[in-house]
Amino acid sequence: RPQHVALSRTGGWARGPAMGGVAPRHGPCPRRRYAPSGLVVLASALLIACLLLATKSLSSASVGAAGGVAPRRGTEALLRAAPTSSTGPARPRLGRPPCTKGRRGATTQRWCAPPEDAEVLAQVAVDNAPRDGFRSPPRESANKQAPLLMLPRHPSNSQVNEVLERTETLVHRIQRGQVSELLKNPSGQSREGGIDPEDRVYANSYVDLGAAEVVGFDYDYTLVSYKPVLLERIYEMARRHLVDNNRYPTELLTELQGYDPTFAIRGVAVDVESAWICALTNRYRVSVAFYGRERVSPEVVSDMYKSEFGAGILPPEERRRRMRPLNDLFSTVEACLLADLVQWFKDRDIAFDARSVVEDVLSAVGHAHTSGDMHRAVAEDLDHFLEPDEERRLRHLLESLKASGRKTMLVSNSAFWYVDAGMKHKVGEDWRTLFDVVVVSAGKPAFYTQKRPFREVSKNTGRIKFKPITELKPYNVYCQGSIGELMSLTGWAKEADGHVDGSKVIYLGDSLFADLVEARRLYGWTTGAIISEVADEIGVQRRREWKEAWHVLQALVHCIQMCQEEFHAEQQSENGVVNRQVPHTKANRALLDSLEALALEMRSKKDAVMNQNFGSIFRTSKDDGRTDKPSLFGRSLQRYVDFYTSRVENLRLYSTDHRFYPCHTRIGVLHEFTHMRDPILELMYEDSDDSCWLDDMPSDLMM
Repeated sequence: RPQHVALSRTGGWARGPAMGGVAPRHGPCPRRRYAPSGLVVLASALLIACLLLATKSLSSASVGAAGGVAPRRGTEALLRAAPTSSTGPARPRLGRPPCTKGRRGATTQRWCAPPEDAEVLAQVAVDNAPRDGFRSPPRESANKQAPLLMLPRHPSNSQVNEVLERTETLVHRIQRGQVSELLKNPSGQSREGGIDPEDRVYANSYVDLGAAEVVGFDYDYTLVSYKPVLLERIYEMARRHLVDNNRYPTELLTELQGYDPTFAIRGVAVDVESAWICALTNRYRVSVAFYGRERVSPEVVSDMYKSEFGAGILPPEERRRRMRPLNDLFSTVEACLLADLVQWFKDRDIAFDARSVVEDVLSAVGHAHTSGDMHRAVAEDLDHFLEPDEERRLRHLLESLKASGRKTMLVSNSAFWYVDAGMKHKVGEDWRTLFDVVVVSAGKPAFYTQKRPFREVSKNTGRIKFKPITELKPYNVYCQGSIGELMSLTGWAKEADGHVDGSKVIYLGDSLFADLVEARRLYGWTTGAIISEVADEIGVQRRREWKEAWHVLQALVHCIQMCQEEFHAEQQSENGVVNRQVPHTKANRALLDSLEALALEMRSKKDAVMNQNFGSIFRTSKDDGRTDKPSLFGRSLQRYVDFYTSRVENLRLYSTDHRFYPCHTRIGVLHEFTHMRDPILELMYEDSDDSCWLDDMPSDLMM
């Protein structure tokens, strides 16, 4: 019988049954061991040497055939030409990563076997594994190479194929990490005085801090930030409220999975008629929708939100009636609980009225706030729920503003006892001395739209006093009121021609529509948004997989544009006139479809790194993923907010007289581009050793 020789557990050579050999004997007798003869060892060594030389020869030939790309130094993977066969298509070229093979403690470097050979060797290794229950731990390659992206080719247009080959070469260099400058941390060249992009302030309009006379703050998610455990607690409170007060099934208490921070993002909207969770583009198109935890197909979404004239955009009246935006971090609990509840009904084939379920969920989450349950839970364990500020950065900011002569104010919807507990914990017992005006239970946005008098709050008992308020005194605490009364009683408004000028007031908050929009629109306040996701998304943009997908996507988009130019060149007449109105051929359209599919794959990969369901809060895809633009939240941020940053403490990194200038970008969201490549910086580095790749780099990739 044919015998198969395998390495045994003890390190010796033994016959095994894997290839039809004789099974080892068991019992008291030891396993028979066979030592290979010297002639066998010599013949095996010669055979291995011949195979290695042949493999190296084929690899060198493939490099020359691929266009003369020089192999990288050190352990860089080689490109192996795809062997052709008369019986089938050529196999794609794949990079072969280096690996190490050690013998008796010594490690030497060699080239891995080709992928198809590696699969055979892996199967042989499985077949040769001892059958007595022992398994050696798998060894993973330290330089595992992902498959390279292969671009399609045009069947007849050589100029188009030249563009595709150049793009494919660039994409492969990106995927292998050969383009060091391109994949370097993009934040390195754009720091303002050493300020990390995660801590920078991004301006949508010109903002002069030195011209501001008053700086105001919201409380929740502005002066204080909460740990994710708070959203988990709100979810539990709302679920309990549904069961206890709305008589929902008690099984929800154990069968709903709880708050999932990876499901929804800030800026999505709830369709109150269908209970869908929707992501909206800047033109109010629904780009992504979830019904429960299941994504709705694009065809169903398009049919659901088709307007009267088929434009796919809901009229403003219907949009305001159906869509409830979720613009702060608290509202992500509403999206998660609604999706879990709808999915629970769907899995059990329980009929439900979508409008009633939406109303119940929104009411239950709101009850956690209005009842004070959430506030009491936080106040009882501030360390557990509040983000720490061990360096007292907030206090340093407030003290700097006061020292510069600025007036400061706090305007919050939360009750005084709750704000007092949090500010004492984060700033100190004397926190009220750092504010000229403190307004609690303000009831924003009604604070901006209604005319209500202020009422004083007792600092000792928290009770509301009845005396009329004719001035706002320092160190006192007030509630209710309105922005008009605030400007009038403080004298901060500069009336010109009967109009109130609030341009000297800066106000910072986390909720666009509850805190900022009306203050800016009605009274001209300069508004600053605190968006913690800015730091989160910039952190994601620093990751290798996001940068690789982003740059490959840019290369593909540029390639599509260049291919279409070559299509026109193909139609050039004898007198040199290009007829650009000639329709694309079937081959041209098929090529564009293939490139768009690859671009969609890269865009989906990039978005999934942000959030696997909705992507970035600042961007959303439309046209079924073929393009992406600023989301409705991102566009609202640009339209209604003068500047934004990830934390209010970031202002301490700038002078109290600093001037912020808006950045010029061709596409929308500032923090995605201002810390990335700048053509001016590329000119500064054009003579450096790493600038040679710019010759092959489309200019659009440097933005």
